Amino acid sequence: MGRKYNEGVAEANRERTKHGGAVGARQGESNKMYQKWRSIKDRCYNPNNKHYHRYGGRGITMCKRWRDSFVNFYADIGDPPEEGMSLDRFNNDKGYTPNNVMWATKKEQANNRSTNVVVTHNGLSMTLMQWSIALGWKYGLIASRWKKGLRGDELFAPRKTKERVCKKKE
Repeated sequence: MGRKYNEGVAEANRERTKHGGAVGARQGESNKMYQKWRSIKDRCYNPNNKHYHRYGGRGITMCKRWRDSFVNFYADIGDPPEEGMSLDRFNNDKGYTPNNVMWATKKEQANNRSTNVVVTHNGLSMTLMQWSIALGWKYGLIASRWKKGLRGDELFAPRKTKERVCKKKE
């Protein structure tokens, strides 16, 4: 005679979902979102995480509502509006809370890194990369000027071009 099927456990398993009940997610999206949630928690609370020093190690946390429940996290932020977007914080010195996160492209996130150099010139503040794009310069040019210690008008002085003199062979 075979094993008796445990209907109570089977029913509980059917009602429970692997990722805390992410109802309404696009196919496969709940798993991605669950992984994002786990990754954020790990960076904020696991001292063994290789990025902990940049998150939990400097006081970045996740609000209790999200930390305790993937369902709440997912209900508040939903799926990314476009493929390839990820969560970014408006203020990198504050934690993951509903009022401090946004969906961002890789380019937007790159401009919001705490390691970026932000330069204010003529009342406009931008990263070195944003300045290079605005000026039509290669990033390496403005970055090397910054590293050399040039600031203010010197940093933004027009590029000097070398005149090339062509000598005719006689």
